Amino acid sequence: MLPDRTPQRVLLVGVDVHRQSHVARCMDQAGHEIGPARRVRNNRPGLEAFARQLDELAGQGGYERIQLATEATNRYWWGLFYTLKQTCQTPVQLYAINPRLTANFKKTLALDDHTDEGDAWVIAERLRLGRDLPAPFAAERQYGPLRLLTRQRFHLAQALGHEKAYATNLIYLKFSQYTANDQRPFQETFGATSRAVLRRFGGCDDLLALPLAELAAWLNEQGRQRFADPQAVAQRLQAMARDSFGLPGEFQAPLQTCLESSLNLITALEQQRRQVDVAIAVRLQAIPNTLTTIPGVGPVLAAGLLAEIGDIHRFDDDDDKVAKLAGLKWRRHQSGEFEAEDTPITFQCNRYLRYYFCAAANLVRIHEPTYAAYYRKKYAEVPKHQHKRAIVLTARKLVRLVTRLLASHQPYQAPEVPA
Repeated sequence: MLPDRTPQRVLLVGVDVHRQSHVARCMDQAGHEIGPARRVRNNRPGLEAFARQLDELAGQGGYERIQLATEATNRYWWGLFYTLKQTCQTPVQLYAINPRLTANFKKTLALDDHTDEGDAWVIAERLRLGRDLPAPFAAERQYGPLRLLTRQRFHLAQALGHEKAYATNLIYLKFSQYTANDQRPFQETFGATSRAVLRRFGGCDDLLALPLAELAAWLNEQGRQRFADPQAVAQRLQAMARDSFGLPGEFQAPLQTCLESSLNLITALEQQRRQVDVAIAVRLQAIPNTLTTIPGVGPVLAAGLLAEIGDIHRFDDDDDKVAKLAGLKWRRHQSGEFEAEDTPITFQCNRYLRYYFCAAANLVRIHEPTYAAYYRKKYAEVPKHQHKRAIVLTARKLVRLVTRLLASHQPYQAPEVPA
């Protein structure tokens, strides 16, 4: 006797999510709308009531399961998905769709109006089409909490970079030659000794007024006796001050206040980043992996890659699929006999995964000879944007290694160098 292949009746639901309330529209597999649009309060009572409404609709229409989709907008859909998973009595499949997918689909429908009800209908119709949908939502008790931490770490790193760039502009107004490549007194502009200089001296005149020997002794103390030649550092510092232009005296106090405020914010962000790094390392211990055996990949980078990739088997252990998610894929352009050689990289990707792959590639190429040679080769191939291009290509090479280690659970082994 042949198995019953009768397709299941499915209730399709599109939800446009917002902070205060969601708008939902339901339809069957033929595209016929079921009932009016529903506005759902985005809190526990509202979401639990919505789950009961969906169960009633499914029961009345003889639907065997529910498929519900929404755009992955911020995190406003989290409460909806977790509540439906726990509350719905009817089997439910949930999809968090990339907003670009529905935006491009809406263009094909030639819809000009932008309304909550219209967007919910577009999402339901896109769900009905069914092609290129993401994997159904699953409550991730391992990777989800880790992803919160690694994305917070990404946010702190971005904020720290922006604040350092802002502080650098203030430093220019104070000491215009302080960050010039040919007169830089310190290798790290925001190192401990450099910050002490920026805090103590209000301007060029203050720095030049201090005797050289006294300045050298103070720098040696601030640097904890780690400078090989404190007097040479003091000489570079005063030479920088002599070559820097000075603003009128009225600017000195306000400028110093602004710079100290920015330095305090940088210190606070660095402290928060360290705290998150500790939390990431603790959480990572609960997820067996061998990514930290790759030279240059520590707990933070390993956690960032793991959190965004999740279970490698959902990609069928295919590094091309992982690379596509990370945006480490180049668009193909072919027409007739023509095949373009110069093609742009895709930007429709998981930006967090791309960030962690590129950050890891930059460290791996420093610590691993094979990747260092590959980086140098790609660097030398083009006359401009050498570093950025070489890092992206090295990151794509790293995708293959990460995929293999996650799939095999084997530690990294350096390739044998021919004798």
